[in-house]
Amino acid sequence: MSSAETYINETVFKFSGQTNVETWSLKNDLAVSAVARYSRWLINDFPLSMQRIRDLADSFPFWQHRKRTGRPPVQERDLLIGFLLRQFFDITFRQTQGLMECFNDYFEFQKIPSHTLLSKKNQSKRWHHLWKRFHRFIVDGLSSRKAIISTDASGFSGRRRTWKETPHAIRAVEDWVKVHAAIETDDFFVLNYELTKSNIHDSQMFNEVWNDVPDNIIPIRSLADAAYHGENCLQVALKHGATPIHGIKKNAVYRRHPETAYQRMVSFFTHWPNRYKTLYGKRNHAETAFGMMKSRFGYRIRCRSKIGRKNEVHSKINAHNIRMLAQLDFQLSD
Repeated sequence: MSSAETYINETVFKFSGQTNVETWSLKNDLAVSAVARYSRWLINDFPLSMQRIRDLADSFPFWQHRKRTGRPPVQERDLLIGFLLRQFFDITFRQTQGLMECFNDYFEFQKIPSHTLLSKKNQSKRWHHLWKRFHRFIVDGLSSRKAIISTDASGFSGRRRTWKETPHAIRAVEDWVKVHAAIETDDFFVLNYELTKSNIHDSQMFNEVWNDVPDNIIPIRSLADAAYHGENCLQVALKHGATPIHGIKKNAVYRRHPETAYQRMVSFFTHWPNRYKTLYGKRNHAETAFGMMKSRFGYRIRCRSKIGRKNEVHSKINAHNIRMLAQLDFQLSD
């Protein structure tokens, strides 16, 4: 369900001789309806996601090169489905091979790849580019609309500690795959992202992330924490037509006649703090999206090679977007 929408059961407003609405009874009815709707979504989450995976894999142009001699290659469509199934079940490549045999009739695999081939393909540079094309294919299929975009960064690694539990100084020297992402606050779609090392500061990738936001998404507001308070980041958001509402440093100085974008933002916060905090409140939806991704598909990565680790993070992000598409399907059908 979209974060900007609230569905109220019509039975809540049906009265029989009652002249007033009791606050506690209304609150309980709303809670019951929300729980029931969430329960229905959990029931339909898996089948709708599997259906989306099959439809997207069938319609995505792979442009796979086919050799005229030798053993016929495994279809990249089948490999894509295998990588996504691995994320949805959070399993190893050996378990993925067995799972693909169970789903053979549903996905109609031409040839089920072995676990060694899945591991080998996951370490290839070609799949590094295929994941980016597949992500763009999903996002370009979204309906054209205005969006509030929240920008943030998070990390994946094979360590037991999560990104939040690791101190900033330690992150920079450890082998994390850092994700810089622009996320739609209402539907939690990852509109664009870049993968870097953990020692790359968040603000350094703001321009790269925003420059590749799809044309069917029109940014109207940019939300980000104080790491993106620099004038360069604010000008990038303004160039795309979005009003920047970024975090302000504690030592910010108010100026009666602001000249820069940051000074205008400080002036807005000084004159209308409540309005600023209300608009800024949706910034944490980016952290919510990362939390949804890590809780559903795991916060740890199993691969050890540099390309393989990035490809595994690619697959997690694409699996998250597919799940959000399935959620939209549920909203239409419910």
